[in-house]
Amino acid sequence: MDDPIDAISLIVEVFSWIGVAAGALLVVVGYIRKAVFHGWRETLGVVVVDGRGDLVYRWLGDDGVLYEAPSIDDETQVLEPGDDVTVYVNPRDPSVGRVEDPRHEGRALRMTGWILLGLGVGAVVLQLVLLFV
Repeated sequence: MDDPIDAISLIVEVFSWIGVAAGALLVVVGYIRKAVFHGWRETLGVVVVDGRGDLVYRWLGDDGVLYEAPSIDDETQVLEPGDDVTVYVNPRDPSVGRVEDPRHEGRALRMTGWILLGLGVGAVVLQLVLLFV
């Protein structure tokens, strides 16, 4: 491998395999994660202090049951008891709620995957160009 074109071609081939494989995997996982969190409905909750003195947030489900979750998120730690908070509720299980917006789930995976996939495809094109040089 005395020719620098051969060395560059080998490096580009490694980038193409890593970019295409990892990028496609991350894109698929990102869209699956987005689909899992799709359809969560928004409801109003309130921050309260439970019997142990911990902050929790409570919301009323569609079934008329009062649910609660621990306030361990950064967004709810700055709230005082009695403050309103937006709770996103799982439509399949109304006892599961969260304060982070579920529309952003998988976005970082999808973005990273698309970037890697683009770099991988670019490396494949560069590899074809180097093949004829």
